[in-house]
Amino acid sequence: MNINLLEALDALEKEKGISRDSLVDIIAKSIKSAYKKNYGAKNVEVEIDKNLSKFNVYQIWKVVDKVENPREEISLEEAKEIDPKVELGGTIRKKINLKKDFRRVAAQTAKQVILQNLKELEKGKLYERYTALKNKISSAEVLKVGDTFVEIKIGKLETKLPDKEMIPNEKFKNGELIKVYIKNILNTSKGPKIIVSRACPEFVTELLTSIVPEIEEGIVKIVRISREPGIRTKVAVISTMENVDPVGACIGEKGSRINELLKELKHEKVDIVEYSDDIKVFIKNALAPAEVKDIDLNEKEKIAVVYIPENQFSLAVGKGGQTARLAAKLTGWKIDIHPLKSNLHHL
Repeated sequence: MNINLLEALDALEKEKGISRDSLVDIIAKSIKSAYKKNYGAKNVEVEIDKNLSKFNVYQIWKVVDKVENPREEISLEEAKEIDPKVELGGTIRKKINLKKDFRRVAAQTAKQVILQNLKELEKGKLYERYTALKNKISSAEVLKVGDTFVEIKIGKLETKLPDKEMIPNEKFKNGELIKVYIKNILNTSKGPKIIVSRACPEFVTELLTSIVPEIEEGIVKIVRISREPGIRTKVAVISTMENVDPVGACIGEKGSRINELLKELKHEKVDIVEYSDDIKVFIKNALAPAEVKDIDLNEKEKIAVVYIPENQFSLAVGKGGQTARLAAKLTGWKIDIHPLKSNLHHL
């Protein structure tokens, strides 16, 4: 029996990543719990080592002159048969004959408790492992494409990518490998639950970080980001080194890095702009490639009145106002764009 149990412990240690010490501790606690529950014992001790060479169960009895509670008390006469030195009012350990005293019901209870504890421990280990992925990007396998969600698998865990967390109009195929941003890991009664997204701004942030080494190294920093999934994203970056162009680093040689990003975003448009503490400069950068002629600032209400050449007005505003809207989100200022006729200038 010990050999079979040892083999089972070894298998669990390898498959579940649970140490043998933890498994042995679970077995000991489960046997203790089952014995106390089935026999009404108050104090029980279990001795067991990781090699199962020592496996003993003891009940702790109170030594009394007259036994009134046979589940917890033992007479002085009977106690002295175990230990002649024991005294009235003291306690004594009596070894339990597991084959004789441990009834089938108690053994079944112990087995159930062991299995339940193993499940809880496994869920805890899984939660610890997956918590490290929170706020990061992970690869996921598409298992099934539903009407309002996609079932995916990340490592050993399955979860759902709902429509609202997808990039609009993107399509997936069963077996396809995709990237997702892990927004949260919930520790539920059924085990860890992963909350994922491809539509949040952080998805773009983490993608850029994985694509651009200068961001990973801290040479280039993403200061702000605003996004309308499937349409356009604006990212404001700065450099911590004078000789490094933050925008150029994100674009890459011949657009290699930005193209890698766009491929993952299903060709959602992305504007990389340089951040500036000078709000006028920052607003100009945020509205690029449209040319900003002048800006009037209302500091109190954080409103910027921006003047754009008439022939670039639609470029600055964008389809459905999305360029101006994202620039406003990026800068934190309300942007009011006005066209300037070519023969006029703003004073």
